[in-house]
Amino acid sequence: MSTKVCSLVLRGVQQKKFIRVGREDHLLISWHLEGGIAHASVVTQFPNDFYPTDMQCHPCLNHTVFIAKKSSLDVLLITTADGKYHLVNKNGRIEKSVEAHKGATTVGKWSNDGSALLTGEDGLIKIWSRSGMLRSTLVRTNFPILTSTWSPDCSTILYSQGSNLLLQPLNSNSKLRKWYAHDNLILVVCWSQTNGLIVSGGEDCKYKIWDANSNQLYSSSIGDHPVTAISWCYSSGNYFAVGSFNTVKLCDKNGWTHSMEKLNTGSIYSIAWSNDSTQVAMVCSNGKLLTGHVIDKRLEWDNYEVTLVKKKVIEVREVGNEVREVLEISDRVVHLEFGFGHLVVITPAQCHVYSVTNWNTPAIFNLKSSTLSAVLLAEKHFLIVEWNTVSLYSYQGRLLGIPKWKGFTQEPLYPPCISLSSDTLVIRDQNNMKLLHILEIANNKSITEGQTYSHLQNVTQVALSHIGGINDRQLALIDVNKDLFLLAIKTSGFGRVCKIAAMAQNIAWATDANVLAAMLDTTLSVWLCPNCVHYSDRKVIRQTRIDKESSEFGKHPSIVSVRNGLIMVKRGDGAIVASSFYTLFTNLHQHVLNKRLKEALSLCRIAQNEILWTCMAVIATDNKELDAAEEAYAAIGRYDKVDYIRYIKSLSNATEKYAEMALLAGDLLAAEGILLQNGLIKEAIRINTEVYNWNRALELAMRHKRQLEEVLDAREKYLHTIDKKETNPSFLTHIVKSQSTNEVN
Repeated sequence: MSTKVCSLVLRGVQQKKFIRVGREDHLLISWHLEGGIAHASVVTQFPNDFYPTDMQCHPCLNHTVFIAKKSSLDVLLITTADGKYHLVNKNGRIEKSVEAHKGATTVGKWSNDGSALLTGEDGLIKIWSRSGMLRSTLVRTNFPILTSTWSPDCSTILYSQGSNLLLQPLNSNSKLRKWYAHDNLILVVCWSQTNGLIVSGGEDCKYKIWDANSNQLYSSSIGDHPVTAISWCYSSGNYFAVGSFNTVKLCDKNGWTHSMEKLNTGSIYSIAWSNDSTQVAMVCSNGKLLTGHVIDKRLEWDNYEVTLVKKKVIEVREVGNEVREVLEISDRVVHLEFGFGHLVVITPAQCHVYSVTNWNTPAIFNLKSSTLSAVLLAEKHFLIVEWNTVSLYSYQGRLLGIPKWKGFTQEPLYPPCISLSSDTLVIRDQNNMKLLHILEIANNKSITEGQTYSHLQNVTQVALSHIGGINDRQLALIDVNKDLFLLAIKTSGFGRVCKIAAMAQNIAWATDANVLAAMLDTTLSVWLCPNCVHYSDRKVIRQTRIDKESSEFGKHPSIVSVRNGLIMVKRGDGAIVASSFYTLFTNLHQHVLNKRLKEALSLCRIAQNEILWTCMAVIATDNKELDAAEEAYAAIGRYDKVDYIRYIKSLSNATEKYAEMALLAGDLLAAEGILLQNGLIKEAIRINTEVYNWNRALELAMRHKRQLEEVLDAREKYLHTIDKKETNPSFLTHIVKSQSTNEVN
């Protein structure tokens, strides 16, 4: 056998084919995995002077495009020790050979979109077109190039130089970024297309994780041998494999180790993943090819625990009564999600949907594609994300629709920026990272795009609330600055958009209550009544939020789930920590959801908790229950609110009463709309002057030619009270007109 091999994954329909090329035996060999057995076949034998150093298949991420253009995309890039690179077709015939470098060409990488490739070794990195034409010499240095890779958007090249890592943009106007990364020579780097993180390894026997701004996120302890191979999993980016002498590790994206295997194969030279991130192939210095399958994924929902114990076997355990079910799947499990009383299992060709009430007869249907990106669950249905396509299914296996939106392209979707609820779907635009598409999901109707929302910054994560109807739906989002915003989604358009926190890492809504949890920089924060952030009363907003110091969660914690008063948090070392500091408020939400207002008030009276009373005040105000709201505001000492509620009760006009209740909840637009629709122009102008919304009050007075003098007089008294002069151009214009009229008279 040869002493040096390279390997990769051919992205076929079943994703079970691996190829290796030998340095010493000059053979290009393909293995097809079937039934756990690798069946080898020799594709071709290269000439005796053909010594390969690196190999990669032309990237084909979209399965649909792959089927349509398979013959044009089945191309291998192979670099050799004589300074050349070769384009080889699927039959092993060399289509093109290019003299690229002096000495060996040790690095050859396709760009992620397959439109270009890079090569390097002799201090140069060159960019070539897909057809083999030289585009540019991007890097010139006196040090050899041992490893290099493309950024996810193909705009930057990452390469090593001794113990340093360097980011070289393709744009000549951008600056080179260089940083000291390892204590010795860097041997391998890999840049994830999915999460944007970089992992590097070197002769200092460490592997490290970096973000795209060169900030170190994790550094491993010193191993026994240098790190010789590293590769991110393909679809999810949740873990990566690390290879060294007689050792292979499966690591989480935060750096901690899922598992470690000790082998007898020498150094691991190359690692490749299948498209679905479930299978991995490794080639070793003794010429052996190793394959493995990722198992032991564990999910929880209520008192059920689901574990993938083998690649085709799932064990279900009901905690408390020790009832166990073993589910045997016909094909290997690619992905599984558990929630809302259903387990969704994805295989390369099918989807199996199990109910917690019936584990024996799942709903089974065929999938159109095998390029799975994510599965999102909601109360009534679930969403399968496949590269750039989303498909909505019922839990009975019926296709409900394939959502489309304005500006739909063939670019991949970003799963953290997709969120699903029982009636709404939010998807970030594929090209504009500031734009969110809001799609409405209605029973027995087509899925339509209702509206769009354009944020000021790039959006990195979105989450929809689960409880209530479409008019109660709220959207939480985190932007590139790590600021957390809350939006009220309504059928008539967006409500107020409020920034509620900074330095947010991730967010999650409770599945059984309108409760929002967010992991901030130093705290785990929970908003028990998130809709109150749209109020103008900042005291109410602050009093419905609970903060818990995140010292027990360690570095890089992430929220796994929020349910039954428990927040499950995964620490940076992989441990799951349960936090239950708002259980009492879950009972309050349940009483309100079931319209048991008397029981909710009784709970508040017994607990005598200020936060609980504040939540009761907000909920009662939203439900227009004035008696309950009055008692709740009195309990927290907000006597200004009590007086206002008594004033609302004293109103005889039902329209005015509804408008004032909307104003009590902080919704000025709704209050104004109620009055205008019923012809109460004077009252609409009055409420705008009372909340000092001067421009709108003036606009209404001019449009309806009523109350103009009253608005000007109120504005004059207001400025006199605060001892300020008029600076508003609209009011200055009317003051000049009024003075001119008086002079004429």
